[in-house]
Amino acid sequence: MPNPTLAPAWLALLTAWLGLLMVAASIVFIFLPGSRDPRAELEHLRQYSLADRFLPLPIYGIAIVLFLGIVVLWQMRKESRPLPDALVAQRLQAWCGIAFALLAAAIIYIHVALRGPR
Repeated sequence: MPNPTLAPAWLALLTAWLGLLMVAASIVFIFLPGSRDPRAELEHLRQYSLADRFLPLPIYGIAIVLFLGIVVLWQMRKESRPLPDALVAQRLQAWCGIAFALLAAAIIYIHVALRGPR
């Protein structure tokens, strides 16, 4: 069975930068004004708060970054070891993107758990 085709180099770089962007988006989310009356928003009596409208961006972005990082790592699983320097750098970029995405998820979920609607 042949080795899987490697992901392009720009995908690993994109993973790292998108992970960093998701950390920034999660920090921005903390400072956005939240809902004053969640029940009225759910009953469509008021517009959703800015934080509620912004939240899907980092949440879905985190999932995308994790997916891209896993794709980069998964496709180089059968490469002969030791890896060439270029693949080592791509692996590092993928792991950095995954770490940034997990940090962003932790920031959002801890913030929502501590300060969410009561």
